[in-house]
Amino acid sequence: MAERLTVRVLRMAPEGQAVAKAEASPRVIFVAGGAPGDILEVEVISAKSSFARARILRLLSPGPERQVPPCPLHFAPDRPGPACGGCDWQHLDYQAQLRHKAALVRDCVERIGKLKDVSILPTLPSPQQWTYRNKVMVPFGERPGGQGLIAGFYAASSHQIVDALTCPVQPDISVRIVLKVKELAENLGWRAYDEGSGRGWLRHIFVRTNGKGQALVTLVTHGPQFPGAEDFVSRLRAAFPEILGIHHNIQPLKTSVILGPHWRRLWGASVMEERLGKLSFMVSPGAFLQVNTAAAAVLYDCARQALSEGGRPFDQVLDLYCGVGTLTLWLAPSAPKIIGVEENRDAVRDAWKSAERNAVRNVRFTGGRVEAILPRLFREGLGGSLAVVVDPPRAGLTVPVLRFLTRPSVRRVVYVSCDPATFARDAGYLSRSGFSLTRVQPVDLFPQTSHVELVGLLDRSGS
Repeated sequence: MAERLTVRVLRMAPEGQAVAKAEASPRVIFVAGGAPGDILEVEVISAKSSFARARILRLLSPGPERQVPPCPLHFAPDRPGPACGGCDWQHLDYQAQLRHKAALVRDCVERIGKLKDVSILPTLPSPQQWTYRNKVMVPFGERPGGQGLIAGFYAASSHQIVDALTCPVQPDISVRIVLKVKELAENLGWRAYDEGSGRGWLRHIFVRTNGKGQALVTLVTHGPQFPGAEDFVSRLRAAFPEILGIHHNIQPLKTSVILGPHWRRLWGASVMEERLGKLSFMVSPGAFLQVNTAAAAVLYDCARQALSEGGRPFDQVLDLYCGVGTLTLWLAPSAPKIIGVEENRDAVRDAWKSAERNAVRNVRFTGGRVEAILPRLFREGLGGSLAVVVDPPRAGLTVPVLRFLTRPSVRRVVYVSCDPATFARDAGYLSRSGFSLTRVQPVDLFPQTSHVELVGLLDRSGS
């Protein structure tokens, strides 16, 4: 019989779970869905010598930071069935979310980076706490017995789809488009792709929206065929005049990677305009763009302030992993020359178009893997004092890039990160290689979740 305990929640953990302990026991208990101050009855689901993982059976007494989540699919101990794994902190008051995110950043910097006495600033809030996401990727599945399709989000730590009729962090148009596509898919007799068997066709719907309420819609399928394409496009367009373009992405591999390498346009526009502050960007369906447009402006302001700190002049600035060039163009007024580097060729094309559209003359973009492009830039005569802005994937910087940053000509690194743990690891490496981590500014791009974005400022020690 599984072990049952009464525990008190102490704090939040970097993975988003709550840290709890039972009375008179030193063992740490990780509990999803807990809030500091909660008294919980839990059931242990896995145990090691020094810690265990448990699930909540009953909420005996709520902590002062707990609130009722507005989403009906968020975890609740008395709700049957799996919970959506998308927003793991909806049960926390928003001000508490901000405090805990700063605490998580500090924990990673001190524990993983081994860096003490670093200034971790209070988390800057998102201008929007709800309906803030400008893109959504929704997987399809089938009901038992082939009784129709489901479309929703995965339950935590699984690929079990929780069918969703609403989502409070998505704009209304995205939710309505997903539901309409599910309806049309059932009418057209499409079968959902099954990860286990590799059979089926329809994998995901990907909706990207902008501040004007317009949308680009992409269907991700297992094979290149598209039965009923003309009928589908016609009916979806009739239902949503806001849709600017409809696209088809083919992912033939048996993988959890959502987007495949092959794209085709079924109808309409290939790009969509998005405004960020005074800038206008043209974005293709698969290009990277921060999912929270309003909060991205806050984040980019922090990066610009870090780049300009102290009024130090730099001969050139590199923006690595620049995506569609949003941050590159945002930083352009603060540097004489900026070179953006991005692996996604579509994103590079979007970046050039956006530079031209915004009449920004002091930037250029180059496509390819950062590890391959950096040596080429030096061979071409990259010199003088450099500031380098990095916004890498969640895995952080690779060793070749970290080694490049230790070159004497690199005088400042502005590190934008979506993962405090890999940021702390890389900041620790750079701090042992002549840099000093001056400060870290957390920014909340992902309200209602445990994810946090940050901007770290690293300068050459003593410079």
